[in-house]
Parts: sequence; C-alpha cells; structure tokens
Amino acid sequence: MNKPRRLFLSQLSLVTGAVVLNKPLTLLASNSKNIYTACANSHSVIIYHTNHLRGEINPVYKNMGGINNVRALLAKEEAGGLMLDGGNFLNGESSKEKQLKVIQIMNDMGYLASSPGRYEFKNGQAHLAELLPLMKFKLVNCNYNFDESLRKLINPYLVINTSKFKVGITGVGPQLDGVNYNDAIQCANKVSEMLKEKEKCDLVVCISQLDYEGAHNVPGNVNLIEESEHIDMIIGDKGRKIMGGPMTFLNKLKRPLILSQAAPTGLMMAKTAFNFDEKKQHHTIEARYLVPGQPEGQLFRTSLAILRAKKELHSLS
Repeated sequence: MNKPRRLFLSQLSLVTGAVVLNKPLTLLASNSKNIYTACANSHSVIIYHTNHLRGEINPVYKNMGGINNVRALLAKEEAGGLMLDGGNFLNGESSKEKQLKVIQIMNDMGYLASSPGRYEFKNGQAHLAELLPLMKFKLVNCNYNFDESLRKLINPYLVINTSKFKVGITGVGPQLDGVNYNDAIQCANKVSEMLKEKEKCDLVVCISQLDYEGAHNVPGNVNLIEESEHIDMIIGDKGRKIMGGPMTFLNKLKRPLILSQAAPTGLMMAKTAFNFDEKKQHHTIEARYLVPGQPEGQLFRTSLAILRAKKELHSLS
C-alpha cells in the first residue's frame, strides 16, 4: 500500500528530470510579476495555497480563517511565491455582489490560478462566464468540456515563468451535473506529460477537485497519485479531516509526490518551497501549514487541536 508520510517543516530530497529553460515563456499570468519578484533570483519556487474558501471573507472560528486573515498572513511572509487556490473559492448561494467582492480581494492578493469546483458551477456555466473576465487569476481544468460561454475562458493548463524556473499548472474535477466529464486521470497524465516533456516545466502542479479516495468507479487523489508520472504536487480541495501538514506519496515511477489539502474557509494556508541545486536536477522540499488569524504566540499545534475539536469545521468541505 502507498502509505503517506507527512511533512512538518522537514526536508525531503528528491531527484527530478527537470531541464534547464532555454526558450522564452509562451503563456504568462498578467499579475505574476508582483508575486514572484522576491524569489526570482533564488534557487527556490515557493507555492502558497488555500482551498475551499467558499466565499468566507471574515473570520470563521475564534478569529481564525477567512480571506482577510489569509491576506494579512500572506503580507507578513518575507519570501515571494506563487499564490494558488484549490477551488470552490466562491459560495454559490451568495449574492453576485458578494462573489465579486471575493474575486476583488483575490485579485488584490495576487492569486495566479484556481480550478472551478461545484460551488463555481452552482449557478450554471453562463453565470461563471460573466464572472471570469473580472478575475485577474486564471481558472484551469483539463478534463471538462465546457459550453461555448466558458470554452475560451478556462484553460487546460497555465505555464508560469519565475525567471529561473517554469511551473506548469493544470486542474481536474469529478463528474458534476451540467458539465461534460472526461476521465480525470487520463487527462491529467496527458497534460502533465506535455508540460514536462514539451514545455520543459521544472515543476508540475495539479489542482484537483477529486476526493481523497475514489469510490464507485470514480477516481480520487490517491488513484491519481498511483497513476501519475509527471505531477510533482497535487493541491487537493477535499480532505477527510483537518490535516496537520502535507503528505508525500510515491507515484507510478516510485518518485515522491506531494499532496497538500489545507483546512477549508481560510482556516489554513499552505506553504511549500521546492529548493533546487545549481543544475536544477535535485531539490529539497520544505512544507507546512499556517493558520491565518492565529493569536500571537500561539503554537501551530495548539491551533490545530482547537480546529480539530470543532466538529462542524470538518463538514465544511
């Protein structure tokens, strides 16, 4: 069995097949310069992410969580990085006005990419198509066939150039009502292979809306990991419980792959640093979760215990 190992500020040595970037980028997010300027000259790629924000702007529990707290925590981080989201960042039951407010805050924070989930589709593809032009970040998905209104607005992948490194980002989702579904694992593998072999990406990240484990012939993230050869990190939107840190698994080629699914509604923000050597052939990983709004001086393990004790928080996903 492919048993996970959790990362708590520890380092894990990995060997990758990354190659040196010799050609210019073909696709670049418009606001990415502000995000990675601070780390453009380093040997690291830092990825911050949230997941399942569900439109929660204000604190969710004991002054912790919410997008505003995530923004305040991110502002304190000294190292620049790529800000991503695991999907379901909108609340489908909120007013359009509140959804636009969430989008504006995410724009201001410098989010680069997310993947559409069931909450984004709750009011139909046409409604999402109205919101997308207002997003400065990209939505990526490679296994859905969209209506004409969305077809040109959601990309199967995104490639970001951080001056020294290329990062490929794609996304997959489960079967949803009103959306044409293609096999998530096959599509993810096809796109991730292209990102590594053709686009020469140093890292490939998959934003996944799949459950942790599959059921009833529906794949989960564990199945995606076991069948993957080119994905380095999966940002999962759904978790079985509030986790204390990212986990590492072995992919199909027996190489480590990171699965990170932080607590929902902004109760946690993940930070993962991929550190490369001079030849870009090896890297170590430093990964941890941070709690937005955590009281000054309070240890992470204390915050984790508080959040885990609140059973209602486990059902937010």
